[in-house]
Amino acid sequence: MHDTAALILEAVMNSIEAGASSISVRIAVENGSVSVITEDDGNAPMSSDPFREGSSTKGEGRGRGLSIIKEKTDGRCRLTRGENKTVLCFTAEDDGSMDDLFSALLPLFNLNKAMTVSIKRSSGEIVVSHAELEKRGAVPVSAQGIKAFRTFVNGLEKGENYG
Repeated sequence: MHDTAALILEAVMNSIEAGASSISVRIAVENGSVSVITEDDGNAPMSSDPFREGSSTKGEGRGRGLSIIKEKTDGRCRLTRGENKTVLCFTAEDDGSMDDLFSALLPLFNLNKAMTVSIKRSSGEIVVSHAELEKRGAVPVSAQGIKAFRTFVNGLEKGENYG
């Protein structure tokens, strides 16, 4: 099963495999759908149909991530490449997997040191960056870091100000 949070993880993994050193993820949850935009500075060559299963410039047995995203979003996705920037956009049904932000965000922040994630919901917008987590000792790489990460994310959900 691929829930929306897992599709976001697929998108981020694709960015990392494309050589991205900086990744930004914007998520909007509204009206029964989740819109996701990942933007990165990866520079791997892009195939003519990056959403076709097996389409990969990374070697044999690769090229599943974007095809999974296309399948699970019923084709509501696009990938564009501009100067020093690759942008993946997709829309999926709101399956509730973004309701538990701790569980949805936890796998993302061990993947990239220049990660920033913003989540916009009816209750407002939450922004989490790897740099902010480092500053607060909340990078989830140890039991203590995971506990601090949970506290940080729960505080953001309650509207606590971390300015």
